Amino acid sequence: MMKRVLIIVGVVFLIALLMGGGFLAYQGVRRTREIFQALQGSKMPHELESARVVSGADLFSKEIFYSQPDLDVVTDIQQKQNHEVVIVGQSGAAFLPEDHSLARNIHFGLEKCSSKVVAVDLGGAFLCRGSWNTDVTLFDVNGKRLWSYGDLTQGIDDAAAGALGKDGLERVVIGSNGDGGVRLLSSDGKELWKRDDANVWHVEITAADDASSKVIVHSNAAGQLTIRNETGSIVARYNPEIYLADFSLTAWNDDPHLNKLVAVDENFVYVLTMKAETVARLPAPGNAGIAEPRGTPVHFSKGTPYYASLLRHNQWNRSLLYIYDTQNQIVYDEIIKDDCAALRAVPKENGAEDLLLGCDGSVWKYSEAKRH
Repeated sequence: MMKRVLIIVGVVFLIALLMGGGFLAYQGVRRTREIFQALQGSKMPHELESARVVSGADLFSKEIFYSQPDLDVVTDIQQKQNHEVVIVGQSGAAFLPEDHSLARNIHFGLEKCSSKVVAVDLGGAFLCRGSWNTDVTLFDVNGKRLWSYGDLTQGIDDAAAGALGKDGLERVVIGSNGDGGVRLLSSDGKELWKRDDANVWHVEITAADDASSKVIVHSNAAGQLTIRNETGSIVARYNPEIYLADFSLTAWNDDPHLNKLVAVDENFVYVLTMKAETVARLPAPGNAGIAEPRGTPVHFSKGTPYYASLLRHNQWNRSLLYIYDTQNQIVYDEIIKDDCAALRAVPKENGAEDLLLGCDGSVWKYSEAKRH
């Protein structure tokens, strides 16, 4: 919630940019109004007050997969090649072997990350993605801090790690608020370069396919999608049909590559290409304000694809889970009375998958309901 206060400053900067440049497009003006409404302590919409399964309760079963309250909000779930599941929270991580018993857990000591923490391959193990009151921090596999990077003048909106460019060197890219631009750090936290941009809300490192080098993908004050190479040069800049602020990477259909973006606007979830083309517009009834989106394909049974989308409203301690069929129609709709920030499909026997949902100190498992 505190990070949102700083975003107001960024919005003011955005308005100045828009007016100075004469860019008063409908999407930008509307989105600016929505951001102000979301950040001014707006009251929870009535339709979100009651936690419930809105539809599809008979299609899927739900049970606790793992619970550890002192992890705080679970922001990432990964499964390694040895089938070990790593559950990452704002205060630590838990390692579960193939039988899902607890092998060990770690804590980040007094350095709770107030933003998202993700598992990375960076000479460390976990990256705190940072916010205006939280430095970008790299922790090792035991939870020890390796380095931190902060921006006291503008504040940090987001950070991501990955092997960047043709050489595949591990890097960290940072999106700053206001006019702080985009920055690239080495694997040991040293700043390599800075490039100008405004309100870089969200950043990722990804590749279009196996034959392509990884690039930096980010949003900005104008709601654009920007692609940069390892030197920070702009490769392309696109204008999606929605104002693009927060997004996350997603696979789509049976393509496992994380080369699509999932975003949200009004009452729809959007799946976009890396050229900002709309692949799917998925209904999201009951969604209100600005949400943090997640999405993943999931096969609850072999040969039966679904797509799951999570919308996080942490300012109201509410989350929305939608599951769609191959026609992009909702088959499951749930309002969750919790702050949920991670979504992952994990394989089980016979080519089927379970859907894991990470919330405040717990992970829920969704499976296809047994037919009688």
